[in-house]
Amino acid sequence: MGYVIEAVELRKYFVKKEDGVKRRIAALDGLSLTVEDGEFFGLLGPNGAGKTTFTKVLCTLVIPDSGTARVNGYDVVREASKVRRSIGWLHGETGGRALYWRLSGRDNLRFYAYLQNVPSDVAEKRIKALLEFFELEDDADRLVKDYSTGMKVKLMLARTLIHSPPILLLDEPTVGLDPPSARETRLLLKDINRELGTTILFTSHNLNEVEELCERVAIIHRGRIIAEGPPIEISMKIRSRMEVEFEYKGPEGVLDEVSKLPSVKAMRVLSQSDVTRAVAEVTSENEAMCEIAKAVVSAGGELLSVKRRVPSLEEAFIAITEGGQLEES
Repeated sequence: MGYVIEAVELRKYFVKKEDGVKRRIAALDGLSLTVEDGEFFGLLGPNGAGKTTFTKVLCTLVIPDSGTARVNGYDVVREASKVRRSIGWLHGETGGRALYWRLSGRDNLRFYAYLQNVPSDVAEKRIKALLEFFELEDDADRLVKDYSTGMKVKLMLARTLIHSPPILLLDEPTVGLDPPSARETRLLLKDINRELGTTILFTSHNLNEVEELCERVAIIHRGRIIAEGPPIEISMKIRSRMEVEFEYKGPEGVLDEVSKLPSVKAMRVLSQSDVTRAVAEVTSENEAMCEIAKAVVSAGGELLSVKRRVPSLEEAFIAITEGGQLEES
């Protein structure tokens, strides 16, 4: 696989005026990143970290002050028109405002196909296929103003695909959606990536959905990439105490027995009903897992699972962006 997005030492500065004094702010400060063909890639970062500026550079709306970026092999500055033909871009905060509410869903797609110079006969075939893909056939001729929020998101995604771009740049596409609509959007994005082979660069504040969707993620902070890799690898890299998570059914005395083990330093209960879930901070993971398994059974419990506890992507994100250091590799 080759790189379809490649950024090298990107820098972008903006001037901000505070109390009458102008200051130069680095939105991007030497950012370098690569995304492979067909990849579902997540970009995480606090507010103001540079996520939106970076996506706007990639879709040619913002010109970098230095560095280079190539999308589908095209330079974002020198070959901007070719870049735009290669991408579909969706900014979630626009909501349905990216659509024409007094047109039907079908006519919205016809209009955007025209803007993308898609021949009319080709456009009609794509529109039919996209309406079927997003299950909007029955509502295609209704005015968009009568669409639900979820239907508008579907139509906006269809709009980004009208010219069959190989790459989608999605800037917080689920922001403001209710949980069912957000879940449906995530399922659609999975289908777009898997069935159509579309490369997706996805930014979000929702770390759970990034963990669910993305094969690799990068964390951007103050305009730089400070961590990159599969979510599980990033989670494992943060400095963290050794912990073992276990589940069991049994009497209350089980926890007392586990807490007395020499390898257990501290313990906390995550949930307790018919099944108890607990986490033990330990001195040695392998030794503790064996000891905990034996202690649960000897105290009259039924062990359901015992495993090394991996920090969540959210825990890793907070540790990294708030100054936590990564483990040396």
